[in-house]
Amino acid sequence: MQLTRRPDGIELYFPPFRRPAATLSLALFGIACLIPGLFAALALTPLVFSGASGMVAIWLMSIFILPFVAFGVLFVALAAYRFSNSLTVTVTASEIRSLRRILGFPLLEQRISRADVAALDAVASMRYRWRRSDAPFFSIVARTGSAASLAMAPRNRNVTVAESLGGEELTEQVRAEIAAAARLEHLLQRREA
Repeated sequence: MQLTRRPDGIELYFPPFRRPAATLSLALFGIACLIPGLFAALALTPLVFSGASGMVAIWLMSIFILPFVAFGVLFVALAAYRFSNSLTVTVTASEIRSLRRILGFPLLEQRISRADVAALDAVASMRYRWRRSDAPFFSIVARTGSAASLAMAPRNRNVTVAESLGGEELTEQVRAEIAAAARLEHLLQRREA
């Protein structure tokens, strides 16, 4: 994470290639699903020429093979996305702007005016951790709407303003920087109370 102070606020940049070990584990799981599925599909190819019984065998076996191939492709694609995406967040006194990029190309831009921000919540981004890893990873999410409507209407917009933050201390420091730049200190005081 890179934090840059600007005259009108701050800019947070989360570069691509974050957390390569987690991304590698996703890719390896995807490949582990994909390879047996592809080998099974290749093994069934000769059955195409054996008539109706071969087609029934292919149809019955594809019920078991296709999920492996589908999950393999899904996990490899998810690993490629996690490996190549970046996040740039600009926080000013008037708005919070989030820009997600894939390999440098803009994918999703979200803007929230300062008046619409109802909470800056830290969310644990990894539910399951390695036994050797003691530090949990967090994301910070800006939630819109009034404080009363947050509990009643979960459809309010949520915008990720920080991610892959290692440990609670760093998460709270970044939350404080965002709140100070956006002049949202009252949200931190409400949480402490």
